[in-house]
Amino acid sequence: MGNSCSSGQSHKDKDNMSQRSEESGSYQVRASLSTEKQQVLLNHVSQQQHSGVLLEPSSAGKAPLEEPPKTLPTATVTSEKKTVLSKALHGTVTTSMSESMSLSSPVGSHSLGDFDSAQLPEEVAKLSEQMQNLLLGRVLQQKTSIKTQKIVIYICAADSQDCCVEKGAFHNILYPDLRSYCRSRDYELHIVDLHWKTLLEKQQDHEFPELCIGELTRHLEVAYVIPVIFLNNSLGTPLLPNTIECVDFKVAVDSAESETAQSLLNKWYRLDSEAQPPCYRLQPVSCHITGFRETSSQEKEAALEEWKTEIEKLLEVLVNVFPLELRDSYLTTVVEQEVHNTVFMSQELAKRCIWVNRVFTPSEKTPENPTCGEKELERRLNNLQKDLREQLAEKHIIRTLVKNMDKGLNLEVAEHKQYIDQIITSLKKYLIETINNIIEEHKSKTVVRPSYGIDSELFEELNQQTIFCQKAAQCSINREKTINEIKSYITSDNASPLVVLGTSGCGKSTLIARVAQCCQQWLPEAFLIIRFVGISAQSSTIEQILYSITNQCSFLIHGHKCYCRHNIETYSKVLPDLLTSGHYQRPIIIILDGIDQVKPFGLKTIEWLPKELPGNIKLVLSVTEGSDIHNSMKSKFSESCFVKMAMLGEKEAKDILMSSVMQYNHSVDSKVQDCVLKSVNECTHPLYAKVLAWQTSWWVDDEHTIVPKGDVTAQLSQMLEELENILGLEQVQHALALMISTKHGITDSEMIDLLAFDETFHSDATYVVWAPGCLTWSRLNKHLAPFIQWTLTSGMLGIEFRDSTFCEAVKCRYKDNSHWAHNMLYDYYNGKWWSSQEEKFKARLMSQDTVLGKCCYNKRKTNELPYQFYCLDKMSFCKSTYLTDLSWIYTKICASGPCQMLEDLFICENAQDKYIEILREFLEENTVFLKYDGRQFYPQLYCFLKMKIAKKQLQISSEIKLSEIFERTKTPPVLSLVPLDVDTSEDELNMGTINFNLILRLPGTDSFIVSVSTERDEICVWDVVRGIKVRTLSGINHPSNLIPIDQYNCVALCKRELKIYNLDTGSFVKKLKGVMNQKMPYYGLHDQSHLVALSRNRMYVNLMNLESGDCVTTFKAGEDRFLNSLLVSGDGRILVCGDETQKPFPLLVWNLKSKKLMYDLRIPHHDFITSLSAITYEVDFF
Repeated sequence: MGNSCSSGQSHKDKDNMSQRSEESGSYQVRASLSTEKQQVLLNHVSQQQHSGVLLEPSSAGKAPLEEPPKTLPTATVTSEKKTVLSKALHGTVTTSMSESMSLSSPVGSHSLGDFDSAQLPEEVAKLSEQMQNLLLGRVLQQKTSIKTQKIVIYICAADSQDCCVEKGAFHNILYPDLRSYCRSRDYELHIVDLHWKTLLEKQQDHEFPELCIGELTRHLEVAYVIPVIFLNNSLGTPLLPNTIECVDFKVAVDSAESETAQSLLNKWYRLDSEAQPPCYRLQPVSCHITGFRETSSQEKEAALEEWKTEIEKLLEVLVNVFPLELRDSYLTTVVEQEVHNTVFMSQELAKRCIWVNRVFTPSEKTPENPTCGEKELERRLNNLQKDLREQLAEKHIIRTLVKNMDKGLNLEVAEHKQYIDQIITSLKKYLIETINNIIEEHKSKTVVRPSYGIDSELFEELNQQTIFCQKAAQCSINREKTINEIKSYITSDNASPLVVLGTSGCGKSTLIARVAQCCQQWLPEAFLIIRFVGISAQSSTIEQILYSITNQCSFLIHGHKCYCRHNIETYSKVLPDLLTSGHYQRPIIIILDGIDQVKPFGLKTIEWLPKELPGNIKLVLSVTEGSDIHNSMKSKFSESCFVKMAMLGEKEAKDILMSSVMQYNHSVDSKVQDCVLKSVNECTHPLYAKVLAWQTSWWVDDEHTIVPKGDVTAQLSQMLEELENILGLEQVQHALALMISTKHGITDSEMIDLLAFDETFHSDATYVVWAPGCLTWSRLNKHLAPFIQWTLTSGMLGIEFRDSTFCEAVKCRYKDNSHWAHNMLYDYYNGKWWSSQEEKFKARLMSQDTVLGKCCYNKRKTNELPYQFYCLDKMSFCKSTYLTDLSWIYTKICASGPCQMLEDLFICENAQDKYIEILREFLEENTVFLKYDGRQFYPQLYCFLKMKIAKKQLQISSEIKLSEIFERTKTPPVLSLVPLDVDTSEDELNMGTINFNLILRLPGTDSFIVSVSTERDEICVWDVVRGIKVRTLSGINHPSNLIPIDQYNCVALCKRELKIYNLDTGSFVKKLKGVMNQKMPYYGLHDQSHLVALSRNRMYVNLMNLESGDCVTTFKAGEDRFLNSLLVSGDGRILVCGDETQKPFPLLVWNLKSKKLMYDLRIPHHDFITSLSAITYEVDFF
């Protein structure tokens, strides 16, 4: 038994703003390499913030205003010599998740005085600073945690054809087992593998590596990434640099030995004077190879071969003219970039990384006369492998010798089959170990955890709201007039709510986020409660929003949860009373953004909105102008309650558009600039500028004409049309239809599953037929990055559309595909493909059992399956299993909570059904209790129905369905605490005379418990099945504790003596010799024949024989050592005692079988608090 402590230091590198070309990446060096051998291993793709990162046009080309998320950190290196910059794949589009754009800077942090903790409830005052920040609405100070219960295995592969057998086994054999293991622990496991030798990879341009690094970046933000590298004897296909600095290009041209080489460089590289500073940019392939754009497969293949030849010629020129320093800087392959951005740029990822290295014996013959390009690749391969060996732990390098054969790996060869089995076994061992470490790390680091009676669900919601608010506030439009109007309202004595109006996509959310930050400056002493509608399941309906707001207020004012009925009518009464009930009425600001954007599975009403607010309350809401909610508000509130966001002026709109264009592209042709600028004369809408600017990034390297439409809807339609041209019409239709058909978004792993089962995404050219689906999903995320967002539902991270306008445009365009999508989703969650077990889909088959592990449920299924059934057959939904089967309802409540069940009841068409009415009433009344523990469902329902019947509010005989349910709840199918009708006298029920000091279960039976009553000098045995007392032992001399020996015998502590009683016969058996210590009468059972007891003087422990009552032996702690605790493990092997006299406080651990002292544990400067200690059954932990 011992104690160990480990800690990890995350690798923190800073972004380096290039002082040369804006297109150049940072100069990145692994810190572990020696100074003499520092090697330029470059991030050849500019860092893309695909999701959760907001567009900041105002900061284009400037240092960021605050530290970006820890995605791909870089190290800054300075030198007296000329700085070498990373030069390949420049000009990558930087994506964002902004809702609108701005020229104004984000609100800076404001140092606020601490809240007066004396005015806070005791429970809130005891919370950690981070928890308090969440609960009190300190959105400026809070450091949010965005890592979720998602693990991503990222496959880095040098040559997809060379390692396709290993990767195929990884997907088909290992991934399903690992995924099932993670699901049983309530984690999502997703695998990213884009290396399948698809057409995009064959193109050898920069779209594929940009896609790979972009996908990696997207997951690094929210998930725990495990890199798995397949690197053997090749670096894969080499790439040409995307941009070359002007000085370096001039050096290359001047150094070229022939005019042919010079003309080749000038042919493919053109000066980009629009870049800041100017640089030479690689021209699109189609500029000189016209067949590259053809759709015919033969013409396309011919064009690819021609392009491959051109690449080889160009690389030979660059290798010859560039010195070693520039070759390291400019020349690269995809796998070098992937390894660099994982292993070499993050110590955390390096710790998790696994390298699979196959070595053929005898080794493959090297060319007799290798070309310059081949020599260069060989040099970089050796360097990369050497650095990997230095960076990775030895156990994470799986190097295996395999017999070489002419046709490569062949699973029909026994030795090769054995090799694959060995690889899978080793990978499984290391990956499960890594997954377990990640789960433990997440548990220890996560901010979201229950504390002082405040459940984790509320903290999770507040964390998501704070993350969104912080990011949205970074890109607010310069709406100083509107902000000042809101400030005037908040600092005034106005008792009415304030409604902010604006068209869809005009920047209301970003404005509200900025206002939320300003509130801490305007009223530092105020509590801030903010909700952005639709960014999580808990903010999707008015009922859920009011539930979380009411509980947040209750904790802030009273320190405990609000126990009230879960419906709008109740909240509209409870919330105002709650806000005015505190002794000290601190100002409270409540901000609700997009209240008209609630989902259709809840009431869409404003009846809960008060016309007049208490003096200490300010309520700010934002709604879309012309929406149903807005029209209802106009009839309820006066005109003075509304603030309308004015449209942007033409100049500001142009500035925002061009800042956005430059932010996305870094360099745009002057013709494109003129083209898009003219369109702003027709439409100054921020969302229009965002869409138009994003479209320019799609064609930055192509001769493509941008066609501004001058209207948001038309521009969105054109963007979707272009997306169909890029990815394929049917592919886009199906993928987007699936996204808009879910209830709460779709996870990455689920989407790959669904696309794998769709023949549209199949290909016979790839090793697994469903591989194109992986590529399409990644490309879709890349092309729609600013318009999608992560949505957290029951701990699972799904993807949804961010802008309501964009979402409506997608729904309208692909409405004909919605039925197909709902059908696919229903079949998927219902386990259709899992039942079929087709071999070619082996990697994507996933069980859809409702229970996945101990206390772990299939939350995605319970959330989505009823909704998909409803969308397919609305008329049958009320009679379906999802509303009538108690087993399903019980599982759903345990998995997703009662609020999700209430949403299913809300969408039921036959709302007048008596059963539906009673079930809804029951769930509303017991929401708080069922949220705490869904396993209370059956007893709570039984009590509810019984009360209804007793009060004659329900005629059970006339309701067959309810009668069946009532009978079933009497004998629930799962273990439940059920209230019983026990025939006892009033004297016995008087809690003043019955006082149970101890209640214990008897071993070997589930039917009997024993109770100890010191006041009554009584020990009783109860039959819990029948609810009756079966034995009463009276006249026991002051019993205060009891330990069962077996099913019938027990040892009772009677005053200071230990006595044995037979509970079956109710008789006294024997008294053990000796007297216990008066204040510390501690004892424990060793086996059925012996117990250990602390001696009277506390200097030793006695081992007593239960049959004779004698002391067998003693365990002496030592002279002048006094024991103050005694714990025995459940199996009776280990005895642990604390010693209060020694400093530091020791723990003495004895082995009772060998009767020897095992450990004398001490931690310098620490004391063990033994009064709060416990021990596991087999002493794994103490």
